[in-house]
Amino acid sequence: MKLKFLITSLTSCTGCISTLISLDIFPQFLERAKIEYFPFISDNLEIKECDVALIEGCVSEKNQIEYLQEIRKNAKKLYALGTCSAFGGILSLSNKKESYPISKFVEVDGIIPGCPPPPTLLGNCLLRLVENKKIELSLKNMCSTCPLNNHEKLDTPLTIEKIVPRNDEIRFPEENLSCFLNEGILCLGPVTRDGCDHLCIKQGLPCEGCLGPVSKGFTSNLINFLSLFNLSKDLRKYKGIFYRFSKSHVGGKN
Repeated sequence: MKLKFLITSLTSCTGCISTLISLDIFPQFLERAKIEYFPFISDNLEIKECDVALIEGCVSEKNQIEYLQEIRKNAKKLYALGTCSAFGGILSLSNKKESYPISKFVEVDGIIPGCPPPPTLLGNCLLRLVENKKIELSLKNMCSTCPLNNHEKLDTPLTIEKIVPRNDEIRFPEENLSCFLNEGILCLGPVTRDGCDHLCIKQGLPCEGCLGPVSKGFTSNLINFLSLFNLSKDLRKYKGIFYRFSKSHVGGKN
């Protein structure tokens, strides 16, 4: 019997849904699943009982809470699709708008992290859900498989001066065997879950942490990590460095 799926969005750029629809295995998914509610491709506007609900986007409006709770009431399992849904997302950088992970308002059975989730990771998770299996995420950090990890020691104490390299400093892994941190460029690989196939690093850019931490809170991990380094004056003034994808919300389940 086909499992019933509900797929929808809250506040988001719809990048996660776009990635899902673009997957090579998406036609296979449609054949093996029964879509009960998916506003992007279906005219059905009634929230029905389903086996699996995938929710993209963060909560930033009061009316979204009731909508989310109605979905939770009708879903046997509910998963946060993408970094916004799992942690709050890039809206956390806003000083004017609040953003919350869906776990603050409903019980979540698991997350599929990423901004957007990497196609391989998302495809594997989708197939496991269709087969009524648990999602499996890596328990290692990015550094464990990083192409720039040649097991050299960091030259501590380090001073971190930049979040990203200048255009003329960008080097691809085959041209660069040095860790970004040793270059004075912030890389969140040490505190970020592995699983994205190092898409940013392969383009000459450091990890920004969109897959979230392997364990504990997003912001607390980042604060503890940054305490190991000397930050330049500019970075010490930039509070957004702590809120790239999440804020620590009092009383929440962040």
